Amino acid sequence: MTGRARPTGRHRAPRRHRWVWTTAAALTAGGLVALLGSGGTYALWNASASTQGATIRSGTAALSVSALSTTRTPALGPGTSTTGTFTVRNSGTVPLSIRVVTSSTEVTWGDATDADVLGSQTLHLSSVGSASSCRPGLGGARGPLASFDTGSGYYTLPVGATGTACIEVALSADAPQSVSGAVTDFTLTVSGTQVAP
Repeated sequence: MTGRARPTGRHRAPRRHRWVWTTAAALTAGGLVALLGSGGTYALWNASASTQGATIRSGTAALSVSALSTTRTPALGPGTSTTGTFTVRNSGTVPLSIRVVTSSTEVTWGDATDADVLGSQTLHLSSVGSASSCRPGLGGARGPLASFDTGSGYYTLPVGATGTACIEVALSADAPQSVSGAVTDFTLTVSGTQVAP
């Protein structure tokens, strides 16, 4: 009995070339392993450089205020006022936004209550070119003496500049008789805040 060779189908690929696919798969896997093990730095370029040294200095805010110089007038009557001046100098290295507030008041020698005396007095503050320009009736900030406040940003004082402030304290025309003879001492506080660039 002789055995007959079994036919392989008409559309089947010959078996002799299977080793080509096995070799190609092994080479591809080896290439992927080599790429993963190398740290992934292919096609990434780096460069660095340093600048020359630089110095940065912070600015300083410094303000000097003179004593208040008032005009000598007789005692105030209803509807009258008195004036005075002081100077403010920016001796720092940054422009300053100036604010002026009444920080304290004290009433003496009167039969009226402090509220009545202080409620009858108004403070005006103006910026003037010189002390000789200070006179009653100038414009500017205005408010009750006891709670006077220009608010922040009232006036900007450049570096090295000196400003002169004129104040006027007025007694209202309808001040009650009870405030007659009262004396009011008050303190103004001047502050400067750096102006944002």
